[in-house]
Amino acid sequence: MHPLIAALYAATLQFGVGSLLATALSDWRAEVTAGFLRLAALIALCGVGLAYLLVGGAQSVERGWALAVLVLTLVYAALQFGGRRTARLAVGGLAALVGAAGLLLAAWARPSPLLGPGWTALTAVASAFALGASTMAMVLGHWYLVTPRLSARPLRRLCDLAIVSLLILSGVGIWYVTVHPAAATVGPDDPLFRWSGLLAITLFPVGVAVAARVCCRDWPRGRAIQAATGLLYIVAALALAGALAGNMVLLRE
Repeated sequence: MHPLIAALYAATLQFGVGSLLATALSDWRAEVTAGFLRLAALIALCGVGLAYLLVGGAQSVERGWALAVLVLTLVYAALQFGGRRTARLAVGGLAALVGAAGLLLAAWARPSPLLGPGWTALTAVASAFALGASTMAMVLGHWYLVTPRLSARPLRRLCDLAIVSLLILSGVGIWYVTVHPAAATVGPDDPLFRWSGLLAITLFPVGVAVAARVCCRDWPRGRAIQAATGLLYIVAALALAGALAGNMVLLRE
């Protein structure tokens, strides 16, 4: 698989599986509306579907695994529109587990030359949680406009997941740039450019996510939740940019 395609596949798979994990967790906790779960499942399906379209150059085992994730996510999304909750949770949990295993399989098949398969897998899982939690939190923030009595707990939980995963990625990124500065270069080979770019996609979104978490209050609400949603747009965009840049750096030959 070409390194650029491998990076795009890794980023889309992380987005799809992360969105699926965040959706399944929110579904299991039963603190959000059915409308949110339906939209969230469809977003996860789009991410997994795009990843499947990019996996053509991989080994047959990995292609089969990606197909299994796609089918399970499709069934889970369909059950959101009609089906028993027990069956929906079972399929969602299975899809999340198979998706997480797919992340590990991809990391093992194409590990970073400098990190090895173990650390590559850790960064892939952390990236999936960062992408999924930030995106689903951003989407969930809009539901408070039409469901004013909805508890802020699910939004705080997704913010917490995003913060923890972004902190893990920040630690790995800072270590990587410190130890392997030349390998971490994307663009001009300049320390100022390199470190400013790293901080823009690691510690800065952590700070924004913390600010969004502070705004997730049950009462008084109103503009606080709106502010949190606006901040989460920034976090989700930077998490996606970080996933694309990070995978391009880690998976280059």
